[in-house]
Order: sequence, then C-alpha cells, then structure tokens
Amino acid sequence: MANLFDSIFHSIRKNKKAYLIGLLLLLSGLIWMASKIQFDEDISKLIPSNEDNAQLQKVLNTAQFSDKIIINIKKEKDGDLVDLTDYAQQLLDSLNEHSSAYVENIQGKVEDETIFETLDFAFENAPLFLTDSDYQTLARKTQKDSIDATIEGNYKLLASPSGIVAKQTIIKDPLGVSILAVQNLKQLGFNEEFELKDGFLVSKDGNHVLLFITAKYKSSETNQNELFAEQLYQFLEHLNQEYKGEISSEAFGGSLIAVANAQQIKKDIQWTVTIAMIALLVLFITFYRKLTIPLILLIPTIFGGLLSVAILYLIRTEISAISLGIGAILLGVTLDYSLHILTHIRNNETIEHLYADVAKPILMSSLTTALAFLCLLFIDSQALQDLGIFAAVSVLGASVFALVFIPQVYKGKAAKASGKRSFIDTSSNYAFHKNKWLIGGLVLLLIVSAFTYNKVGFNNDLSSLNYEPQQLKDAQLDLDQLTNETSKSLYVIANGNDIQNVLETNDELFEQLKELEASKKIISFNSIAALVPSKMSQKEKINRWQEFWTAEKIRQTENDLRNSGQNNGFKQNSFEEFYRLLNKEFQPLDLEEFKKVSNIPLEDFVASSDDFYTITSVLKVDDDNIQAIKKTFQDQDNVIVIDRQNLNETLLGHLKTDFNHLIMYCFMVVLVLLLLFYQNIKLTLVTVIPIIITWFITIGVIGLLGIEFNIFSILISSFIFGLGVDYSIFMTNGLLKQQQEANQNMLATHKTSVLLSVLTTILGIGVLIFAKHPALHSISVVSMIGIISAMLIAFTIQPLLFKLLIFDRKRHQ
Repeated sequence: MANLFDSIFHSIRKNKKAYLIGLLLLLSGLIWMASKIQFDEDISKLIPSNEDNAQLQKVLNTAQFSDKIIINIKKEKDGDLVDLTDYAQQLLDSLNEHSSAYVENIQGKVEDETIFETLDFAFENAPLFLTDSDYQTLARKTQKDSIDATIEGNYKLLASPSGIVAKQTIIKDPLGVSILAVQNLKQLGFNEEFELKDGFLVSKDGNHVLLFITAKYKSSETNQNELFAEQLYQFLEHLNQEYKGEISSEAFGGSLIAVANAQQIKKDIQWTVTIAMIALLVLFITFYRKLTIPLILLIPTIFGGLLSVAILYLIRTEISAISLGIGAILLGVTLDYSLHILTHIRNNETIEHLYADVAKPILMSSLTTALAFLCLLFIDSQALQDLGIFAAVSVLGASVFALVFIPQVYKGKAAKASGKRSFIDTSSNYAFHKNKWLIGGLVLLLIVSAFTYNKVGFNNDLSSLNYEPQQLKDAQLDLDQLTNETSKSLYVIANGNDIQNVLETNDELFEQLKELEASKKIISFNSIAALVPSKMSQKEKINRWQEFWTAEKIRQTENDLRNSGQNNGFKQNSFEEFYRLLNKEFQPLDLEEFKKVSNIPLEDFVASSDDFYTITSVLKVDDDNIQAIKKTFQDQDNVIVIDRQNLNETLLGHLKTDFNHLIMYCFMVVLVLLLLFYQNIKLTLVTVIPIIITWFITIGVIGLLGIEFNIFSILISSFIFGLGVDYSIFMTNGLLKQQQEANQNMLATHKTSVLLSVLTTILGIGVLIFAKHPALHSISVVSMIGIISAMLIAFTIQPLLFKLLIFDRKRHQ
C-alpha cells in the first residue's frame, strides 16, 4: 500500500499539469452533481420507519394537526371592548395587506357575508345537519298553536330594529330550520368560554380576542416563517405602542417556536464558531508555521464532502437536509488524517518513510470508521441511512485524497529550522502511562462506571430540546389559563384509501365520542362528522327527513303557515321558498361541495396524500383518562390515536433500540477489520480494549452526571466512536513503530496528531458548551466527555496493554 502511494506521488510530480487539469475537472464534476441534489427538510425522516409503525408514519405524514399561530389580544385597565375589536381589526388589515404571501387564512373574525353563506348552505341542505333532537324541536314547531306564535313573533321582529340576518332569515325560513341545522357548528367551536361579538371571537368576560393564523409554510420552513414572524412582531409592537395602557397582545405557535430555535442556533453557532475558527487558525499556523495550513487541512475534507454528496445524487432523488447537517459535524473525523500526515511531514520524514508510517494506519482507520458509519444502513430511517452513506464516503474519500494531496503541497522545513518545541510537542513526549494518579483516576472511573452505566436515560421529548424565549413561555402560560386547556389533547384519526370509507369510519367515531363526552370520560371534542357525514350517513339523514315530512305533514304545515301569515300581515306567497325546501328532492353531497363553505374549516380536519385520506377529531382529556381512551380505540380498524406529547416516546423508542444494536454492529465490524489488518489477536486486543473502555467510561460519566441521551447526542456518538477508533489505531501503530525502531519519537509523533485532533474537536464542538440552545449544548457536553476519555485511555491504558500483551524486543535481544 505504501509503495502504491509512493508511486502516485512521483507520478504526479512528473506530470503536474495533467494531474492538475484532471483534478479541476473532477472537482467541477463533483460540484455540478452536488449542486443538482434536492433536499428534504422533514426532520421526521430521522425517526425509524418499519412494519410496526409504517401505518402510523403514513398517517402522520398526511394528517393535519393545525399548528396555528394564536394571537391573544388583551384588554388593559384603560381599554374597552371597542378598543379590543379595533386593535384586532387593525392587525387583520396589516396582515392582509402586508403578509398575504405568508398567511393561508385567519380565523377568529366572521364576516357578515360568510354568515349568510353558511345559513344558505344549511338551509339548502338542511336534512344533512339535523339531529334527532332537532326533529323533536320541529315536531313542536309544526303544531298549529306553535306556528301561530312563531309567525306572530316573526312579524314583530321584522317591525323592530333587529339585525339584518334575522330579517332575511324569517321570510326564507319561518320555522328556523336552518338555524337548527347551523347549530351543529358548535362541534367545531373553540371553547365554550368564547362567543362572537362584533364578528370577533371574544371571551365571555370581554377581556380577550383570539385570532388564529394558519401559515402557508410548514414550521420546518424557517426561512420563510422567519420573515413572517419579523413582520408579525413589528405589527404587534406598533399596535401595543398605539394602544399603550388600553390593549396589549402576545403571540404563540409552533412556527414561532421553530423560528426562535433557528435564530438561536444561528446566533450560538455564529459566535462560537467564530471564536473556534480564530483559535484553530492560530493553533495550526503557529504549530505548523505555514499561513496556508488551514486551506491544506480543509481541502481533503471538502473533497470528501463533495464526493459523498455526488454519490448520494446518483443513488437518491433527494436526501435529508438534517442528515447532511449532522454529517457536516461528523466530517471533523476526516481532519485526523490530514493532521496525522502533516505531523509526520513536519518531522521531515522522507516520502518513502512517510507512506510506510502513515498509509496503513490511515487506511485502516478510515475503512473501519466508514464501515462503522455504514452500519446506519441497518436502521429503518432514510435520514440516518443518508447520514451513514454521506459520512462513510466522506471519510474514505478524504483519507485517500489527503494521502495523495498533502505531501504534494506541504513541506515541514520551517519547523525543523526553528528548533522550537510547542506545548503540543512537550505534551506528546509526556509519559501519561507512567502517571500513577492518572491511572488510578481512570481505574476509579471504570469502577464507578460499572454502577452508573445503566443509569443513563433517554429523553424522548423533543420539545425539551427546543429553545423557547421567555415571551413565548409567558404567552403559552396565559393561553393555558385563558382557555383552561391544561387538559391534554388527543387526536383520533380515521384513515384509509377511500374517502367515503374514511367518512363512514368518522361517523362511527362521532357516535362513540358523543357517548364518551356524555359519560364524562372526555371533556370535549371537535369533529366534522356532524357537518360532513359520509354519503351513507347522508342517505340515512335524507330518509329521516322524508319520514318526518310526509305529504300530509307538508300540506298541513303549508296551510297553517299561509293562514297564520295572512292573519299577521304577511303576503300569500311570503313563504314560497320554505315550501320549495319541503318538497325538494335531496341528494348526497360530495366532499368538494362542503369545501365551498368558508365557515367549515375542512382543511383543519381532512387531509389527503397520494390517494390516502385522514380525518382528525380533537379530544380534550384529563390525564387520568388518557390510557382508557387509547384503549377504547386501539383495536378499531383504520383508526389511530395520536398523543403528540408522547408520540416521540413511541417513535424514538425504536431509535434507542436500533442504536443499541448499531453499537454492536459497529463493534463487530471494527473487530473483524482489525483482525484482518493486523492478523494478530494480541494487537487486535490492544486496539479494541481501549475502544471498549472509552465507551464504557463515557457512558458511565454521563450517567454519573445525570445527563440524558437524546436523538442528537445519540447521533453525535457515532462521531465519538469514530474518533475513538482512530486514536486507538494511531496509538497501536505508534507503539509498534517505537518497538521496531526503538525510537521514542515515533510514538510522540503519533500522539501529537491525536492531541491536535483532540484540540481541534474541543475548539470546534466543545465551544458549543456555551450555547444557549439545549440541543447544541447537549451535543457539546457528550462530545467533550467522549473525546477526552478516548485521549486519556489511548495515552494511558493502551501503552500498558501493549507492554502487557506484546513482547518487548529489548527483553529478547
């Protein structure tokens, strides 16, 4: 292997121009392919999908959960209801004028024309919305004395200064059939503590108006939502100043939390990475004494990244953006190879000696690390599979490119000429394995880890990894108190491939939910079943109408209305439209017909994707009844109960299990490869045992400190595992070289590259320990513990194992 790279080196030296042109063409091709790839920003792709949760995943990808932005407009001590509604109207005007590109719709304001639209629809399709209790009411209303009283009251109402809605309804619908029908809109009502005043949703105490904004973009599309959030906060701030002391407002919603997270991540990364980059530049330039060293270090990593994206482009139509983001962090492992080569060149080894010393360990390390990453292919998650391919190809590509590229562009003359030794050189010459205190400390940690290893928990709650500003926390608390929604929400979702079958399932659910509400097992529920029944249910409702309105009953009702109308001053033909309704031949409606009514928010409940349909009902449930409700529906076909707060526990639980298997797969791959490379069981043990001890102590320390694993720290563990393998392989090869050549400097050179890798990681990722975002902080803490453990064990335990298991040449001379 060393001879191959030596030949390549000299071949490039003889044909520099040809190789340079080839390199530029190769890079251009990789850049072109990388630029063509499409990204999927759905973070849920991290969650494993298998036969156990395939249907659940399908429902989650289709169903609507209506993550709205809620604006809570509050009356202060000097305000009144007029100020409250004026503030709300001004906000609506601003949003409609300036933010239409970001807003799908706004609920909380009912215009007069939509009221008439809804009443007309209810009137023309009355049989579809009436219940048994409504027919009992109609039976009373069609009695002769009741008709007389109703018509008399209607005439007085027309003569009074009553509302325009009432006046238009009386002539068209004297018995109020449409009013009965439209009452079922309450099944989609927000809360009984709110009512419509001046067209707005106002709390009964008159102190709050609520507006509900549905954004055009998903919460994950933070670039667009960030622009909208900025506009929204500006509008609210302006109005709060205008109505100071009278009205104030606050906003809350999933999109705003996502924006706050994205902004905090950017802020954290900007200042921490800036500090880290400055420190790394100073470190590398000072140590290697060459201004171009950062560029030389990064080019192999960039090449590996481009190569991996290009290969993903060839095998995928699109890749997970989150996997590429995580993969970019994992690329730090590729710097090890460049550092290892640079350190050997810095010591002015000849090209022959360089490749003899570094080619095998670097290829061993990159191959074992790459295959360990490829073990992610065993996890049923596209994002993690993309991550495995990206990291594996990057590692292999960067290692080979570094072996070819770096010796061509870097010379180590400056270091030798200066004769100065850095603190890294001094540290690498220190005999860590002879420090009894350090050995004792590691042994103590090993013993403690035996008791704390199993105490490491797994945090399934992704929301706890969100950064939530205080203003959003306060807004959520105020909304909980206002709407009394400290009870939990459950989503009961009917699903299937035929919309009518799904509607029929939803009809059955509706009846069950009414029984559960009556028995106090659920507090309340929202369902569209009363408004959008299946065609089968519609036919039953039409038959019920026809059974009620017999020919004799229609004739008698018409006569009574005419007589009573004449007696009270109405014209003979005043109620002709109502008579037409009674004699109308009704037909079941398609779903599209219901969508024409703006006051029926179907998009909040009905969703479809690729001929798969879901209809969602929202339940408010006390914590004590949650399990009972889940059990009620668990065996029903085409029905899934979603508890969004605990959903991650179900889905991420698979990831935790898969991760435990993944560690075993990685370990077995590393073990087999080391046996093949070394062909010596003792050398394999010298390399593998430190990896096991590192992992054991890392988990033990995490358990000791009470730190919980989460989805992000689990993924970053792949990075730690890869670096741990690298350190062990470098140290084993350094110890072998030291034994074979009786040269202490050989081991020191290998330790120098490890120390540089540790410093690079601590400066690059460890600095994130100062980040405010919980996820970034978690990644940093786990990385720091793992990397420091790997270094100390490689420098302390591994030389002792080597001395114990491998014969010392001097003893047998």
